[in-house]
Amino acid sequence: MTGSAERPAVLVYRHPGTPPAVLRQVCAGAEEEGVPTEVVDAPDGGDATALAHAAAQASRLDVGIGLDASGAAAVHHGKLPERGPAATTGLDGTPADWRRAGRTAARVVKGLPLG
Repeated sequence: MTGSAERPAVLVYRHPGTPPAVLRQVCAGAEEEGVPTEVVDAPDGGDATALAHAAAQASRLDVGIGLDASGAAAVHHGKLPERGPAATTGLDGTPADWRRAGRTAARVVKGLPLG
């Protein structure tokens, strides 16, 4: 992971097959809230929740986002149980859902209400 030691960021672990539109909207949502993202290609894939948990564990901010090949997204905090993400989008997510996932991650970092 290059860059993670240089600046705090929400880590986005993505499966290599993640649709580009999902990644674009998630990152835009976090950046709209003023929180940077760092995208990391997950070498062994996994579902969105597992990827998000791993990203949260590795993030200096304790918050991570996981994106799987189906387009699902999950937001996780490092102190939550692995299978208990803060938020998820389903397989039928829309651009608004993906952007909301990015905003949710940023709001967790900032300690703001998610609603």
